Amino acid sequence: MNDLLTRDEIIALIREIDRLGRSSIEGDEFDRKLEKLHRRLESGVLDPSITNYIYLEMPELTPEEIADRALAYKPIILPDESRR
Repeated sequence: MNDLLTRDEIIALIREIDRLGRSSIEGDEFDRKLEKLHRRLESGVLDPSITNYIYLEMPELTPEEIADRALAYKPIILPDESRR
């Protein structure tokens, strides 16, 4: 991932997703805007569960707590089998 998001950028995107969900926008426009926000968020963090945290853990977790959880994610790096 070349373009990882900062904590503040993650928080801003989560808040934008939340605001969009509370807006009166519907239909294709809503879908397009939400998909764009999801793509940016998912491509900007290593944690593959970032959107799950938003939809399954809010409002129990704040946007700041979700960002911290996503930033704490450490991928498992498997050994290169071709070197054996």
